[in-house]
This record gives sequence, structure tokens and C-alpha cells, in this order.
Amino acid sequence: MPAISSALASFKWGSSAVSTGLGTVSIQRDATMIDTTDIATGPRTYIVGNRGCTATIDMFYDQGDVGMAAVEAAINSGAGTETALITLASGMTYSGQAFVQSFSATASTNEVVRANFTLQYTGVITVG
Repeated sequence: MPAISSALASFKWGSSAVSTGLGTVSIQRDATMIDTTDIATGPRTYIVGNRGCTATIDMFYDQGDVGMAAVEAAINSGAGTETALITLASGMTYSGQAFVQSFSATASTNEVVRANFTLQYTGVITVG
């Protein structure tokens, strides 16, 4: 399935809004295809198996921001899932339970410090 890349309008982790500036998001939804081909017929046939979703977010990093601190704490503690609500600049939303799979902060000369983190959704994703 195709990935969606967009400007990020807002991001909320659990009850904490991350308010450290605009960023970008890439959302990848995928499905496992299960081969059901009858060996005698030739043409391949498939059914859809398990589906999943990951989101990678890149935004300004401010450790003093309550929402950003909550995201970083989730990877540090190995905590369970939280509701992750992503709102794209177009107004489209993606919401569901997610783990923080990875988190990094990058500081470069003459640049703002940026955070990059990946969310692994689990269960149903609501797209609105």
C-alpha cells in the first residue's frame, strides 16, 4: 500500500498535545498477502492477511514540552500503548493505539534541534 507523506498540523500522544512546531509525517499502511493459488490452475490468487501501520514524525524538539517529554518517556520506559492522534495539514486524521518504536534527536550547527520518532500502531486504525 502507498505511503502518505504530508505536513503535520498536530500530534497528540495520549492526553498530551505535542506543541513544538510544525513538522512532517510519513504514514505507511501495509497488508500481508496470503497466496491461495491452486497448484493445478496456474494463475495466482491471494487473500488479505494481517494489516499494519507505522508513522514516522519529524518535528522541532523541545524537551520542556509536555507532549514531547511523554513521547520520549514512552521509549525510555518501554511503556505500553497510548492513543496516537495525527492530524495532517489537509485535516485528515489517523488515530489508534501505538507504541513508540524509535526516537532520536538531532542537533546541527545553525539548525533547530529536531526529533524524529516512529510509531508502531497496534489494532484498528481510525482514518477520518
